[in-house]
Amino acid sequence: MPDVMKFVSTFVDSVAVLMALVLMLSLVQRKSRSRILKHALMGGVFSVAIILSMSDPIILPQKSGVFDMRALLVGTAAGLLGPVVGTIAMMTATAYRLGIGQPGLVAGLVGIVLSYGMGLVWHYFVKDMPVKTWKKSGVLGGMLSVQVLGIFMMPQHLWAELWMNLAPFMVASSILGALIINHLFSGEISFLSEAEASKIDANTDHLTGLLNRRGLDLVYPNVLDHGPKSPGQALLYFDIDLFKTTNDTHGHAVGDDVLRHVVDQIAANLRQKDTFVRLGGDEFVVVLPDISCEEAETIAERCRCVVEHSGFEVGFKVLPISISVGAVWSGTPARVEALINFADRALYQAKEKGRNAVVFIRQSEKTLVAVA
Repeated sequence: MPDVMKFVSTFVDSVAVLMALVLMLSLVQRKSRSRILKHALMGGVFSVAIILSMSDPIILPQKSGVFDMRALLVGTAAGLLGPVVGTIAMMTATAYRLGIGQPGLVAGLVGIVLSYGMGLVWHYFVKDMPVKTWKKSGVLGGMLSVQVLGIFMMPQHLWAELWMNLAPFMVASSILGALIINHLFSGEISFLSEAEASKIDANTDHLTGLLNRRGLDLVYPNVLDHGPKSPGQALLYFDIDLFKTTNDTHGHAVGDDVLRHVVDQIAANLRQKDTFVRLGGDEFVVVLPDISCEEAETIAERCRCVVEHSGFEVGFKVLPISISVGAVWSGTPARVEALINFADRALYQAKEKGRNAVVFIRQSEKTLVAVA
């Protein structure tokens, strides 16, 4: 059998590759990509690690086969990241092993399939159990140790030698590898979750759950359709009429309830692709991408009407509520600051008209045409 240092070197090299995987996971998770693309990227990263591991294997006695860390990588990919990433890893390992060919082909394929299967079992039945991570990692490693059964696919006269010399290392590397990998991945995913939560918190209004101004600046470039078939974009800027009086008369707790009530009424009448933002106080913005001027006017008027007719109960009274809306439509891409400025002018006109009104501005290149 090869000396112990060769086994240790094979394991350490694979762990080093997996540490690089954790870094890659960080980079992938920090990008705003779809889940499918993330799975594909992580599957590709695991595939690279598998290929590197299999390219420098341990040669078994009498050149009866090879041993490497492919089973550990396939099993942890399936266990920690699920069936999509696990399947990509398994297919990579299988294809590479088929390319190596005989001897020991059947034993190698059996080890891959067993590790993949055990990884999925752990993923669905153990991963989310309320047990300490290190204990669950030990269970995963023990389950991946089932790859030792591949020994019995080797020539019978090698069983005893492989069982005495190779099997202990296979079990030890599976358990220790699972402990290390899961610890690294769990720590990184936890950090990413906290970072994402902090990012969401910084860009969200706590009272209404809407984006705040910072959030608007962040998402605005991504919500607009600047394609040649886009009819245009619109921005609604509104506030609640006499909101300060409501606060002074009924208290800030009622004022907060009024804000949430208005948000609920407006949100129910927007399209899924529209972006609703609280700028501060009782001032709100709605970005309407990919919309014609006529449709934008319809939505603005609908929002005004639904708030006017909703009412708000305070004790045994129904408190009348209304909003004034300033809106602007542009047939060409425009900066959000410019649209807010135009809409603010329109909102001022709506207030001058007596409140509970919509004033719409159509922006045509450098010309502004007010439409009541």
